[in-house]
Amino acid sequence: MNLLGLIVEYNPFHNGHKYHLEKSKEKTKATHTMAIMSGSFLQRGEPALFDKYTRAEMAVKSGVDLVIELPTLYACQSAEIFSHGAITTLNSLNCVNSVCFGSEEGSVEILSTIAEILVKEPKEFKSTLKKHLDDGHVFPAARSKALYEYIKTQNLLRLNENKLQQILNSSNNILGIEYIKSLIKLNSTIKPYTITRIASEYNSSDISSNICSATAIRNFLKDNTDLKHIENVIPKTTFTEISSRIDSNFTPVFDYMFYNILSSIIIRDYENLHSYFEVNEGIENKIYSNIFTSSNLEELINSTKSKRYTMTKIKRTLNNILLGITKEDVISVKDLNSVPYIRVLAFNSKGREIIKEIKISSDIEIITKFSKISYVDDSIFKTLIKYDLKSSNMYNLVYYKNNKHLLKGPMDYYLSPKYLP
Repeated sequence: MNLLGLIVEYNPFHNGHKYHLEKSKEKTKATHTMAIMSGSFLQRGEPALFDKYTRAEMAVKSGVDLVIELPTLYACQSAEIFSHGAITTLNSLNCVNSVCFGSEEGSVEILSTIAEILVKEPKEFKSTLKKHLDDGHVFPAARSKALYEYIKTQNLLRLNENKLQQILNSSNNILGIEYIKSLIKLNSTIKPYTITRIASEYNSSDISSNICSATAIRNFLKDNTDLKHIENVIPKTTFTEISSRIDSNFTPVFDYMFYNILSSIIIRDYENLHSYFEVNEGIENKIYSNIFTSSNLEELINSTKSKRYTMTKIKRTLNNILLGITKEDVISVKDLNSVPYIRVLAFNSKGREIIKEIKISSDIEIITKFSKISYVDDSIFKTLIKYDLKSSNMYNLVYYKNNKHLLKGPMDYYLSPKYLP
């Protein structure tokens, strides 16, 4: 078995994802593929459009063999924590041969060189970084300058400074570098590959040709239920699944739908807001003050953001408050060398073969039904699973708003992985 790992959100699965999947299989010569996918809430501090089982089913119907859930404590955080959680999960299985990610750069050699410098921090690099920080540069700019000078001095890559800055400022390059950093830190045997992103930027809002960004699709779905406009940019199986969900009164979920819940939490827990992850330097006071004058989530974010706090940073901070994600719990898991469980969301016959291989190569717990979890006396296990349950329950308050008769309680206890032969 030549097993390829993919780190994804599939929000939703579109033609760009299909292209990446096919090219990744081709590049790695994989016989089997598994995706580790964010669950109910995502890396940019937003809820998923549709529930994780539906999104996992879209992926398997489009060619992924097995989809497992990335634990919530990793899925909702910065690129560094998100990437470490995903790579650590794949590495814990002891049978994944490769990981392939999309990037704007397209050269795994360039990204690997940068990652290795950042992990090993040669003394020449560290001293140059300190100099630029002492000169008053903010950390990202100081790091970029120090990297460029070290790379040039050591004659490692043929890059000018503008090109390096472009690499370091591109969303998927940032994630790719973090994936490789984690592979190095874990001394992993998983080999990294990358596929150059095509046709549209990650944040592009345009729907053109047959490939566009997930951002463009999400923006369209905010205001439209007529799916014909996006039919050409998503696989037929995704189109059918989204249509089915909407016809069943499960409408797409967006962050603004949680505003009233979030407002109540901020007001109720004001004295404890500082305990939530990413709530630092008194920003809780600004959030608390602004909640009384903001009519919606967009107003709250815009009135809170600053040069120091970007929109994405604010959204992740608010998401941590919404889900009650504490500093203590994130710190306890962010540097783990292995994870205690994986949670299966969907699979096909090849996916079943992967699960059998995982059982042979690893002693990790494979969760298919929550009612069958053997709750060992493991604090890390309990911490991770607590937030997986909490995020699903919070998400389902909104997702099932038109189908309350189907909401039996904590749905993680009632839903099983989807097997698609």
